[in-house]
Amino acid sequence: MAGTRRARAAGPGLFPSDEPERTPDVGVLRVASVALNRPVRREFTYLIPDALAERVVPGVRVAVDFGGLRELGVVVQVGGESDVPRAKLKPLAKLLDAEPLVSRELVGLARWIATEYACSWGEALAAILPAGLKSEAGHRRVTTIRLAENVGARELAELETTQPKQHRVLRTLMELGGAIELRDLCRQLNLSDAPARTLAKNGLVVIERVEAARDALEFAKSGRTRPERLTERQRVAVEALHGALAAREHKGFLLEGVTGSGKTEVYLEAIERALELGRSSIVLVPEIALTPQTVGWFRSRFERVAVLHSRMTDLQRLDMWLSIAHGGPMVVVGARSAIFAPVSDLGVVVVDEEHEPSFKQGSTPRYHARDVALERARLSNAVCVLGSATPSLETWCAAREGKLGHLRLPERAGGKPLPPVEVLDLKSERLASTPSRLFSVRLIEQLRAVLDRKEQAILFLNRRGFSPVLWCSGCKETVRCKRCDVTLVFHRRIQRLVCHLCCEELPAVQSCPTCTKPALRYLSAGAERIEQELVERFEGARVQRMDSDTMRRREDYERVLDAFGRGEIDVLVGTQMIAKGLDFPRVTLVGIVSADSALYLPDFRASERTFQLIAQVAGRAGRGELAGRIVVQTHSPQHSAIVRASHHDFEGFAKAESELRAELGYPPYGRLMRVFFEDPSEPKVVQAARTFADALRARVTDPTTALLGPAPAPIAMARGRFRHHLLIKTPRVGSAFAAVRELAIELAEQAAAPRPTLDVDPVSLL
Repeated sequence: MAGTRRARAAGPGLFPSDEPERTPDVGVLRVASVALNRPVRREFTYLIPDALAERVVPGVRVAVDFGGLRELGVVVQVGGESDVPRAKLKPLAKLLDAEPLVSRELVGLARWIATEYACSWGEALAAILPAGLKSEAGHRRVTTIRLAENVGARELAELETTQPKQHRVLRTLMELGGAIELRDLCRQLNLSDAPARTLAKNGLVVIERVEAARDALEFAKSGRTRPERLTERQRVAVEALHGALAAREHKGFLLEGVTGSGKTEVYLEAIERALELGRSSIVLVPEIALTPQTVGWFRSRFERVAVLHSRMTDLQRLDMWLSIAHGGPMVVVGARSAIFAPVSDLGVVVVDEEHEPSFKQGSTPRYHARDVALERARLSNAVCVLGSATPSLETWCAAREGKLGHLRLPERAGGKPLPPVEVLDLKSERLASTPSRLFSVRLIEQLRAVLDRKEQAILFLNRRGFSPVLWCSGCKETVRCKRCDVTLVFHRRIQRLVCHLCCEELPAVQSCPTCTKPALRYLSAGAERIEQELVERFEGARVQRMDSDTMRRREDYERVLDAFGRGEIDVLVGTQMIAKGLDFPRVTLVGIVSADSALYLPDFRASERTFQLIAQVAGRAGRGELAGRIVVQTHSPQHSAIVRASHHDFEGFAKAESELRAELGYPPYGRLMRVFFEDPSEPKVVQAARTFADALRARVTDPTTALLGPAPAPIAMARGRFRHHLLIKTPRVGSAFAAVRELAIELAEQAAAPRPTLDVDPVSLL
């Protein structure tokens, strides 16, 4: 083609020109590899227009044409070569950023997540970006919903039988007594926005777009002061962290300290040194522990503290994310996804309560924030501190093997003793005359003494509702959800039977739905029943319940905790929401109403979780000058998890449990991958699971790899979808896990619907 190339005056010779050769007619071929948020483990090549040649670099967002649709992606590589002929390359449609929004470090971290957790690079990058940066136009307003004027019980009753979904929305808004974000309401009720839109059309609710309010945690304060001196153990821990920071080397530590031992002060000292060195810090806490009290601890010490959490609006998160990206050295406190905060020169990463299962992401990419934190610290030459009173066995074994430094705080700050734990056997203990028969006489006596002394108590029961089981004494069946493989739970306040998986509801019934006999019995108890029985037994006692039924909004949670801190509540009853992150000096009694709720779940971590829960709840007592006491009620007083927890013996429990895990090849001595199938058609699920398992077995040659299943999941149906799974188990060391993971990915990409979901290092097998 004449005129398409300019003839060169001379060959390169000994003195080539510093200027690159220019071909103005067609332009130098420059292409960008773009990662799209799609479940395809490859990147897509696009032509960079000449006008954008200098500005398209790794980390910028671009809009592209993909299959006739406009999609947003992130550039991960720029080059001058492509296997695709130039004529077939599509140009980038639009450059969305003047400079990279995703740093080279975060691009590399996303690549690691994609490899480690069997997802695409684009899916990993999508987890890093806030929602406001996942579309070309950011969201400047939020959609809220509230009850319309003069709407009450009559309108609610009219909807109860004819429009159950609208009834749920309207009832919830009446309970709230104020506005809530529409997306939060729909998520809590497991509904689309269609019922709410219909209610608005009929004039029963008001849906409006409003300017997002400032996040309440931005203003959190605390009266916490720096201690006059560190304990000897704290000083040793701080010196170890300071030494690693001074050397600017990546190092991971387990900070194992009993509740109240001053782990937070060690974090603060390390972060303070990092800031002195001009470096930023990220502190991860479980979402449930992300309270004004927690954030206030960091604000009491540092001037520039940013907060990231799931309850923020898209606009709030976007504004905070951008201020972090351009704000210089600072401290970021947040839940799981805060590990992706775009801080400059990361120096310290803290994962508090690192054993918490909530650090594992439940959707793609199914990453574990603890392990991502260690990898990000490695990429940044930063220090990573994993803190817990009851470390996960994975972390504890890594510290024992020298892969992590092991720092210990075995005593409470100030020399206060750990509270004594009294274990009561409900099989032989004298029970109080309450309808549920769940209170021992001993626990009632202890509660009475606390109330007489004007102190405070916490009662823990990890079950919502009034009665978790409705059982028919006629046909011996339980009342179950038709869409899920679980029993319906009776909620007395709303007089409904509720499925805690799909959120479907039925009116409370007197007769058995199976045999129609009026023989239903309400068995066991939930937090709602405990609250009612306390109110009835202790006249005048101020009792408050905290669970997801009563704490719909963050403001509700903060309002109750503030009232508890001011002494306006005598007894706090709740689920795991109250198990951690609370520090109230007047709490002298913690009662665990039933320690058995998680003990016999079909999960190899059941004992570990029971021990951790008892230890964490017990840690709420005796944190001030007043002595504390723990009462644990159980039907399994001889179980090792309960016996060891009652003696505050984590070391003994961990050694015994790890020996059992080693014998069975479970983590931390083996690695797991769960392959999960679900579909409304049970035959399709069964066939898909068998086909996948057969193909995998035919190609796995390593004798150390075990394939368990396929079989129905412990919860065999949820939300109208049947569920089967396959478990892959390999030794922790060696190449077996990486090989079988790649093979599983290959088979998953080839599979027809229902396509399998791969969960690497699952924390739940239910």
